[in-house]
Amino acid sequence: MEPTLRPYREEDLPAITAIWNEVVEQADSFPGDRPLTLEEAAAMFAAQTETVTVLEGGEPVGVYILHPNNIGRCSGIANASYAVRKDCRGRGIGRRMVCDSLQRAKAHGFAGMQYNAVVKSNTAAIALYLKLGFTVLGTVRNGYRLADGSLTDTLIFYHGLLEEDLPRP
Repeated sequence: MEPTLRPYREEDLPAITAIWNEVVEQADSFPGDRPLTLEEAAAMFAAQTETVTVLEGGEPVGVYILHPNNIGRCSGIANASYAVRKDCRGRGIGRRMVCDSLQRAKAHGFAGMQYNAVVKSNTAAIALYLKLGFTVLGTVRNGYRLADGSLTDTLIFYHGLLEEDLPRP
């Protein structure tokens, strides 16, 4: 069954908060270091340019947020974060979300998509971003603190939206 991507709805909140928190608790990719309450998640999801829910058979299996990477004169570049329910990974949902977010970012007038802190050990995400035409702009040495307190590098990725062909799922 092909996943459906649609804007977040209030009824999605418990499921997508659980998916988001599952990734936070893994402590290997998201910058947050504690799970969100439903109230905190509702405020965060509502504050985004877009929050998109991924459904399979009517059930949420993923979520992503899309927003400016910075403020003011630097707000023309987008940023996004993606979360797929653990038991649904490896089925192409991440690719669908990234491709969809690039299309939505372009529709909102963003000139590019930048990921500021892709953890170096997140090899699945790195492989996907490279396959979809992202460029590594640099490495931030010791930019991420893992659950055990050790530090690891993060990578900065970029994909232009105005002058480049966008990948399709």
